[in-house]
Amino acid sequence: MSVDKNIADSILETYRNMFRELEDKNASGESFDRMKDALNRMESLALETDDVAEFTAKLTTQNLFIEFSNAYSETLSSMLKDEYSKGNGDQILLEKALEAYKYAINQLEGKPNSEKLITPIEELIELGSSGVSYPVFLKIAEEKGLNEALKGSIVVRDSILADLEFAEFMHLPLEAQKNLEILKTFDEMASQSTFGVPDSFEFGLGRQRIEWTYAPKINHWNLMIRFWGKMLENIYDWLDSFCSFAPKDDRWLDMRGHSFTMRNIKRTQECNPGILKSREKIFYEYFQLAWEDIFSQDTFINEYNARRVWYSDETLQLIKKTYDYCKPFNKPDTELIREAEEIYAGKRYKRPDAFQFSTEDKNRFIAMFGEEKYKEMFG
Repeated sequence: MSVDKNIADSILETYRNMFRELEDKNASGESFDRMKDALNRMESLALETDDVAEFTAKLTTQNLFIEFSNAYSETLSSMLKDEYSKGNGDQILLEKALEAYKYAINQLEGKPNSEKLITPIEELIELGSSGVSYPVFLKIAEEKGLNEALKGSIVVRDSILADLEFAEFMHLPLEAQKNLEILKTFDEMASQSTFGVPDSFEFGLGRQRIEWTYAPKINHWNLMIRFWGKMLENIYDWLDSFCSFAPKDDRWLDMRGHSFTMRNIKRTQECNPGILKSREKIFYEYFQLAWEDIFSQDTFINEYNARRVWYSDETLQLIKKTYDYCKPFNKPDTELIREAEEIYAGKRYKRPDAFQFSTEDKNRFIAMFGEEKYKEMFG
């Protein structure tokens, strides 16, 4: 019995290819022999062992992977040393560099933003294939900034720009300001650089400083939205809990029976006013804002214009009128209940375009990222 051939091949094929690569280059010597011995032992174990776990355990405990790898490194190093000693050292280094660049292109093809990295790599290959010596190749590559381009500076700028455009598209003003400041920092550092690209370490520190500066501001903004959103919800649910449709509404409906549903309704009626007052108090302590400030506040205006306020205009007006009644041990006015029931019956409680992009925003996103990406993300 032997290990399944497909499994053995998946484990050993890499080592076989490495051995064949050097064999084709007429490798020889003690280290190459040790490579061959290690590989032969691996092949033997694959035939002698019928359990995959046992097979891999033997490969590991007998140090065959390590022995093969060490011997491979020694053989390759010896071959390069021999070639270099013949006076072709610079040419060999150039050839190896070009081989690595060609391999990199193969690995990058099909990856996101790959064209941004492939372009400077292709320039390096063209330069290296033009007949220049290795020292001249390095000098020209440095002068053109191609080495810095390989670090991803082009991709980095495009990525920052994409983040900025996406923040603007999503109506996130603080994120947009943050990314605009990061982009300006990138461009300023690039303009001061000899090769037109910023030092990656220096830019990383600058970017981190900006992100740390904006983090508390963004958290403050998002927390404010969460607080007034919960306050609106408290009043909206409280008023609806007094309506005739409440026992059939999913907000309170309990599959265990009518008595549990009515208990849920009663809990909303009794608890929501107190919860609202507690949230109001925290809202003022955190943000120095009262209830009446919500609808003129930047976060509300921004969320409303971005269509992220779920309630219809009619419902918002009703919530505002209900606020004065939403107090502990109180009930809403009968006229408010009647209005709520009319809105519910006509299904006018939700804003028609809630959480939908405007035609302008949709076209902007498609222009930036393509129609397929829009369909993938938003359907």
